[in-house]
Amino acid sequence: MLKLSTLLLLFLAAAHSVSAHVYLFRLNVNGTDSGRGEYIRKYRESTINTPVKDVNNIDLRCRTDKMNAKDTKNITIIAGEKFGLEFHEGDEDTSRFIEEEHRGPVLIYMAPLESNGEGDVWFKVFEGGYDPKTKKFYNEKLMKSGGKMEFTIPKEIKGGNYIMRPEIVALHTANKKFKPGSMSYGAEFYPNCVQVKLISEGTLEPKGYPIPGIYKADDPGVFFNLWSKYDSYVIPGPPMYNADAGTPVNQQGGPPADEGGEPSVEEKPTVPTTPTNPDKPIVKPAVVKKPCQRKKKRRSYQ
Repeated sequence: MLKLSTLLLLFLAAAHSVSAHVYLFRLNVNGTDSGRGEYIRKYRESTINTPVKDVNNIDLRCRTDKMNAKDTKNITIIAGEKFGLEFHEGDEDTSRFIEEEHRGPVLIYMAPLESNGEGDVWFKVFEGGYDPKTKKFYNEKLMKSGGKMEFTIPKEIKGGNYIMRPEIVALHTANKKFKPGSMSYGAEFYPNCVQVKLISEGTLEPKGYPIPGIYKADDPGVFFNLWSKYDSYVIPGPPMYNADAGTPVNQQGGPPADEGGEPSVEEKPTVPTTPTNPDKPIVKPAVVKKPCQRKKKRRSYQ
């Protein structure tokens, strides 16, 4: 039999599943906040913070009917610099981020604006999952920071116009697979889309994936029992963009510095084995000859 405490948690999860939701409220660049909804593809005001439950629903893309790029302005950001996102449940910036039981990961995808999000075009530039050391999910950081987070678009990404898709995932009802018509079954997805003009000297055009199509209802990161004992969590979706490009960059960003600490970004670049530009082959470093010595040490160059 289930313990009374477990039953109570499940009851609370069901009770909050239709009352405590979230959406992308505004952006922050260079310390300046945008207005509510600026540069974000138009909300459905009547269901502004309602989650997407069906991983095959077109709403998983941007949670909007307004997919015309001309209807939204582009915000200019520079690759390698911090970019702020702010999420809230209600219409005011004083409203909370999300209900405490709605724990889960935070992910950010990008796609070329010219694609309008259609086809195999979405690549992941950020993921924050479960930290076994603190026993906390990434979005619990946002609960403490008032819904604010910062992350950095890697410098390797090619400059241009993009759709950026931040996504909050809540797992409080993910212990039961999605069932059409029920808000008490399946994980909850809260995507919104931002139009971005990226200033970058990078040349990388990562492999893309379709949305919908990146998740399945029985993926371990989608079908997950938050109310059981666990010490790990598999972040859903495709790998980070670098897994395909050969540049291992692991992002676990965080709240702004004045909200609890600097984002943690670890970069481990490797020398590519093939040129990113076929017209400009990679030039290996020149070998500097030294005077002959009795014992020579072999030097390797990559």
